[in-house]
Amino acid sequence: MAFRDVVGHQRPLQTLQKEIKAGKVHHAYLFTGMEGIGKRLVALNMAKALNCLTQEGDACDHCHSCQRMDKGFHPDLIPIAAEGEAIKIQQIRELQRVIAFKPYEARWRVIIVDGAERTTREAANAFLKTLEEPPPWTTIILVASTVETLPPTVPSRCQRIRFNLLRQEEVGEVLARHLCEEEIHTLAPLAGGSPGRVLRLDREEISKARREFLLALSPSIGQRLRVAQELAHREGKIFLEILQSWLRDLIVYREIGEEASLLNYDLTEELRKAAPRRETEGLLRDFWALLQIQGGIEAHGNLQLSLETALLGIGGLRSDEISGSEARQGCTGALFSGP
Repeated sequence: MAFRDVVGHQRPLQTLQKEIKAGKVHHAYLFTGMEGIGKRLVALNMAKALNCLTQEGDACDHCHSCQRMDKGFHPDLIPIAAEGEAIKIQQIRELQRVIAFKPYEARWRVIIVDGAERTTREAANAFLKTLEEPPPWTTIILVASTVETLPPTVPSRCQRIRFNLLRQEEVGEVLARHLCEEEIHTLAPLAGGSPGRVLRLDREEISKARREFLLALSPSIGQRLRVAQELAHREGKIFLEILQSWLRDLIVYREIGEEASLLNYDLTEELRKAAPRRETEGLLRDFWALLQIQGGIEAHGNLQLSLETALLGIGGLRSDEISGSEARQGCTGALFSGP
């Protein structure tokens, strides 16, 4: 794969290609953006483009240099990743020892530090001098989903390239390279602009969460509590993300009315029936309440409670909204069916 094959990220790609063609490559880059959107892929393609034997500003994918880098066998492409939970100072010191010598055969030695946000403070501090003045014909690419855990002195020594989330059609294009159409229907609504993220999810967990989601459309309180209990151990977080995409689709359908804009297009018929029963203002309250519930999972760690809160509390379950017959049957107008 080369720059020309990367989906999305046109502005970062144009910047990098311009610098490569002009021979003004920076000594250190910081690629930032959500995990799974293609930052590491672009870093690898930059290494290939810098050293391609037949093409200028991009990789040919066929020459000896491109193929060896794709296979991870090139001595002048040096990947650094976390050992266990973090990138440690011993890894940085070993890297500094290796790059003290000239590149073995490439025009440019490229160091890709994947998950740079997981670098320990000691390792980051030891890396500062190398980031500021790497050896000649060496460029360092830090790939990070966030910079908050890095000392400010690290980003200040790099040219920062920001990568945005992919559009929904771009997510579909990436997923089409790996999945069948049915799997794309299941996974695309969960991508949130990051195809790499959903490709790493457990397909069985997603399938189970999707099946239970359809059951959760039931107005029965008992049914919803059963769903919460069933998903409390593994699939609950995925279920809440499916619920979030459902609420988003209800809002979009009510306000725009374009079925082509829906994430859950395999649930179009259910959305078409549910949307007229809800008001946009209430859906927006539900959406933001769900975000708070999802954030609270990390705080209190009780997934079943979060699921129960989402399935019963969102939508404003109040006694004055339930008729006597509904109360006797254990039914509620919350979340999916109420106004």
